[in-house]
Amino acid sequence: MALKEGDFVLIHYTIKTIDGGEEVIDTTREEVAKEAGVYDPNRRYGEHPVVVGRSRLIDAVDEALKEMEPGERREVVAPPEKAYGMRDEKLVIRIPVKQLRRHNITPRVGQEIEVGGRVGRIIRVTERFAYIDFNHPLAGKKLKIELEVVKKVETNEEKLEHLSLRWLGVKPLSTSASNGVMEVVLPSEVLGMHDLDSRLRLLAQDVYDLLSPEKLRIIVEVEYPKEAEEESGEAAEASSSKEGEAGESS
Repeated sequence: MALKEGDFVLIHYTIKTIDGGEEVIDTTREEVAKEAGVYDPNRRYGEHPVVVGRSRLIDAVDEALKEMEPGERREVVAPPEKAYGMRDEKLVIRIPVKQLRRHNITPRVGQEIEVGGRVGRIIRVTERFAYIDFNHPLAGKKLKIELEVVKKVETNEEKLEHLSLRWLGVKPLSTSASNGVMEVVLPSEVLGMHDLDSRLRLLAQDVYDLLSPEKLRIIVEVEYPKEAEEESGEAAEASSSKEGEAGESS
């Protein structure tokens, strides 16, 4: 049975440009990323959770998913209007080099900078001006997407598990969903993440957007070594014994 809007599925995808030769620009498959020279060691590769109709990928992917079934593979060609849109020359602006230097920015071609809350790429630098392109880097390009629907996820517990794995890179110890309240219990290893706060925010936002619970509880479970418990007990016994001796001597 074909998928429908709102279905929660796990997918694999590889996106390539096809103008002037095929080039991998994004993929969920680690081996493909390494072979194409786009591997990112800080990224978690693997099945990607999406909700059909709200995939946050390009429009062509959402359209294709609505025609696919679990286990199916398909190759989709996306014109610019169903990918990242056409280029708009009005989105290329020039900024005085002096203005950038006042903000400790030495402009160079290819550099990404944020201006007015938007991120653009410097495409040209003259003696007086830097030209910044706010178009998406793939605007105007035709893309090819290799798409696979791995499975459809049915329960909220499993959906929460996959969303946690996506944002934190670790499998939860447990998940639960009942009466509008969802709970995820995470292992203590997440405490070592330098960007844990931002990852938890992204997880919480994804859970709200895609699963719509009334409340989300995020618990980090810390298990202390048994030796520490024993030492703590022995210390408590020794302290109690000393207190008893002090009481007797007084």
